[in-house]
Amino acid sequence: MNKQMIEGQWAYLRNVLGNARKQVELIPEDKLDFRPVPEVPTVAELCVHLFMYLTESTETVLAGKHTQRDEPKFAKKADLIRWIDGQIEKGYANLAKITDAQLAAKITAWGEPFDAWKMVSFVFDEVLHHRGQLTVYLRLMGIAPAFIYEF
Repeated sequence: MNKQMIEGQWAYLRNVLGNARKQVELIPEDKLDFRPVPEVPTVAELCVHLFMYLTESTETVLAGKHTQRDEPKFAKKADLIRWIDGQIEKGYANLAKITDAQLAAKITAWGEPFDAWKMVSFVFDEVLHHRGQLTVYLRLMGIAPAFIYEF
C-alpha cells in the first residue's frame, strides 16, 4: 500500500467523517454523559474515541512508533465539536507529511508488530464501527440519526 492509495481512501473518509460529525451535532448538550449501560463509554467519550484515532494513527506513522494518549473529556458540546474539527484538520495535515517509506516501515503498536500503512488503514474500521455505535446511542436517546449518506 502506498501513499497515493491511502490518500484515495482518505478522500472518501472525509465524507464519512462529515457524516459522523453531523451525528455529533444531533446530541443534546444535556446528554453528553448518556450511556446505555454502565459498562460502556458515555456518548461524549465515544465521540472522542471515534475521532482521536485520526491523529493517533498518523502521528504513529510519522514517529515510527505508537504512544498511547489520554483521551480528553468534554462537558460542552461546542468544545467537543471544536476538538473534532481540530482532529480532522490535524489528521489530514499529518497524512500529507507521511512518505511512502514511512508507510512501508514496520512499527509496533499495542504490543503487535505490523506494516505502518495498516495504522492509517485501520482508521476506516475504527470510524465506521464507532459511527454505528453512535447511531445506536442516538436512537436510544430518541433521536433519529442523519442518513449515513448525507455528507
